[in-house]
Amino acid sequence: MIQHRPYILDVLSVVLIVAGLVLATALVALVTSVNRQATAGEISRLETSALLLSRTYLTAVHAGSPSVPLVHGDLPAGLRLTILNTDGSTVSDSKFDAGMVANRLADSEVKQAAAGVLGIAVSYRIESGQRERTVCVAIRDSGLLIGFAAASSPVGLTWQSASGTLSWALPLLLVVSALWLVLAVVLARMATRPLADLADALERRSLQSLAGLAMHANVTELGRAQRASYAVLQESETLTLREHSQSSVLSDVLDAVPEAIAILDSAGAVLSANTRFEHLFGGNALPVAGRHIAELVTLPDCLAAIERCIGEHRSQTVVAEDRGRYYSCSVHELDEKAFHERRVLVVLEDITDAITLPRIKADFVANASHELKTPLTAIQGYLELLREEPGNARYLDIVERNVDRLIALSSDISLLSRLENRAPEIDLVDFSELQRDLAELFDKQGRETGVALRFSVDSEGRFLYADRLMLLQLFINLIENAYRFTQAGAISVSITADPSHIILSVSDTGQGIPARDLPRIFERFYSRASDHGRPGTGLGLAIVKRIVLAHNGTIDVESSVNKGTTFVIHIPKNLGPRRPDAAPGQLSDTKREDL
Repeated sequence: MIQHRPYILDVLSVVLIVAGLVLATALVALVTSVNRQATAGEISRLETSALLLSRTYLTAVHAGSPSVPLVHGDLPAGLRLTILNTDGSTVSDSKFDAGMVANRLADSEVKQAAAGVLGIAVSYRIESGQRERTVCVAIRDSGLLIGFAAASSPVGLTWQSASGTLSWALPLLLVVSALWLVLAVVLARMATRPLADLADALERRSLQSLAGLAMHANVTELGRAQRASYAVLQESETLTLREHSQSSVLSDVLDAVPEAIAILDSAGAVLSANTRFEHLFGGNALPVAGRHIAELVTLPDCLAAIERCIGEHRSQTVVAEDRGRYYSCSVHELDEKAFHERRVLVVLEDITDAITLPRIKADFVANASHELKTPLTAIQGYLELLREEPGNARYLDIVERNVDRLIALSSDISLLSRLENRAPEIDLVDFSELQRDLAELFDKQGRETGVALRFSVDSEGRFLYADRLMLLQLFINLIENAYRFTQAGAISVSITADPSHIILSVSDTGQGIPARDLPRIFERFYSRASDHGRPGTGLGLAIVKRIVLAHNGTIDVESSVNKGTTFVIHIPKNLGPRRPDAAPGQLSDTKREDL
């Protein structure tokens, strides 16, 4: 019975609605018919009155009698008679003085009557202040138009004629409508009861209630809605459980992250934070959630970065110091679509060790190098005194070579440490000046070994933006390395340029580098000395690589055993200012004579 009840209610509702519509249509048709009949009867009455008035007026004209008495007398209620001249002016009127009536020649009923047909029109009359239905006929004497006869009555008179019919039709319509409304309300309450049960279950999010409704649901639209609601609520509960699980996993992940993380709203209040943040900035037993970030974090630079991110919608990263500790503060605006509101992610990391350790390392290396040089220099001095005694030369040479090597190693370590902790001071460098310095430095070595040092400088590459001292050290290391492994031939230094780079090249005709050693030549303390070469510190090429990287450049090496080695370095042209005081091309024209 439960399954058939909604269907029966639907049928009854449809029958009731159709019956109500049919009855309403019938009543409207009845009222319309009555009104149409009343209108036709009124037009017929006015037509008769107008025709009678025209004949009476024509008789009075022939008898020479006045026309005013013709429109007066015992007239039916609402009837108005008017006699008009051929020019549209009023001769006499049953209700108003002739002078008060406006000229009616332009009225449609008068035009129709003048054309030989019966003039009928409904119009607003100024003198009566109401809408009147008028029937007008032409008055003709032997075919000659001598005037017009018009009969009028108020438009509402037809409704008064139909009032007898409406007196019983309207109450019947009201009674039927009231009954229909009562039945409609009862049926609607009965039909919407299952819908109310569904709404109650959805409001309570009761899976048990929805399961019962879905179990007894029929094939109607309401039954489909009950089953679909149960499925949707089931899926929603599943998604909620999954969301809680994922939220718990995400919370565990954030707690495992070593950085302090907090999520803020657009006003700077903390919405959530991980354990690391609470440990670093909680400070007391109060929870951090709901408190403003300025109450927790006392880093002015970090707070300023948060304000800039919120105001400018751009990510910010700053390093802030607090009582000897350094923190990296990164602020990012999260996707507003994902959260439906603006959210700001703040990541704080303690980088004190990362900042202080390189400084400690650099200080240690510098101090160690200095402390090594002092005794080694003293040893070197005493070796000169010991040479004066006979028989010590061979052993003293061995000691002196190792002392020299230790001094060179100490110098290279100190230099490499300085390079790692100092940014290059970029300026416009004239290679002709470096060429003179390099020629002087290696002049003696070139004469002693018989290996010439040659320079080839292209006009486009003569001027480049670089750190002059670093660039000089780069060439010194490469040329020294070339002399160490070159016994005959020449060492060539060339400077060229392409559209975007200055190309530095140092090549030799020495013993070359075996293929197995090429991948490691830039490693620190890696030495490839052989029977044909003098051992070095193992830091020369590492220093070269560091200088190249400091200039955003690249270094490549090509080598063939017993044929020679070529180092090629590319340094970008755009390291300097975009608009220097004097362009490199202009400087080359003015200084080319120095080469």
